Amino acid sequence: MATIQEQKFGVEIEVAGAARHRVAQAVAEAIGGTVTTTYRPGFDATVVADPQGREWTIKNDSSIDIVNGHRGSEVVTPVLTYIDIPLLQEVVRKVRSCGASAHRSCAVHIHIDTGPHTPESLSRLAKMVYKNEDLIFDALQVQSDRRYRYTRPMEADFIDKVARRRPRSDRRLNEYWYGRYTPHPEHYHSSRYHGLNFNNRWREIGTVEFRYFNGTLHAGKIKAYVQFCLALSTKALNSRAASHRKIPTDNPKFNFRVWLVATLGMKGNEFKTARYHLTRYLPGNSAWRYGRPTNNKEQPVQTTA
Repeated sequence: MATIQEQKFGVEIEVAGAARHRVAQAVAEAIGGTVTTTYRPGFDATVVADPQGREWTIKNDSSIDIVNGHRGSEVVTPVLTYIDIPLLQEVVRKVRSCGASAHRSCAVHIHIDTGPHTPESLSRLAKMVYKNEDLIFDALQVQSDRRYRYTRPMEADFIDKVARRRPRSDRRLNEYWYGRYTPHPEHYHSSRYHGLNFNNRWREIGTVEFRYFNGTLHAGKIKAYVQFCLALSTKALNSRAASHRKIPTDNPKFNFRVWLVATLGMKGNEFKTARYHLTRYLPGNSAWRYGRPTNNKEQPVQTTA
């Protein structure tokens, strides 16, 4: 069975308010790397090579507002593994200390390697996300303007196709996603602007992208977001089926916590901080399904912490 710890991922962290070279220097300090600048046609970035030879790229991002006279930057990690999460957190802390900030126009995008995935497992991932997407939007406090532009909800038509006729080939999944077979999609294809983005599956990077996350330079939150995406990917790989039917709830915090613990396996101390960050903004009570009992004899519903 697949595990969370063996999944590969990458992160894009958008920041504002600091010059690109200062952000690059902060990344270099965090990873003990060397700063170089790369200029190629259509590509202008500052690259930091870490001791393992991996490249951390810092490039300008025109979608980010100009803050303190500086254009926004995007920190793009190399391919990372689970043991790199503490290093990623140190990068976040160093970037924050150089004066950069997570402006409202910033976001965090997390890419999960689709190498281990099949069309069937990616279909399960899509259905799991769709079923819980309303809770995900609320839990992550996705800004309303982003929901209609850069982080749109999953398309019901795509989910209906996946549910009615399970795609057993990559071509069929591709047809469902784009509406027609598109083997070589453009980087900025309009389909990419969904909270769960499959566009990169058919590009050279071979990932599925989670775009639900508002900009942040909080190391604990970014760790939580990475663990959440890895857990979703792992569950999709290990499951035989997944439901896409949304279930109404009057206790969002309880339902979301149970989903994290019982379904995605995010239990125990390793995911304690993640559960906190992923449920803290939801209304309700995480321990009692129908609210804290008034009768002392009543016991809370038990869920594994």
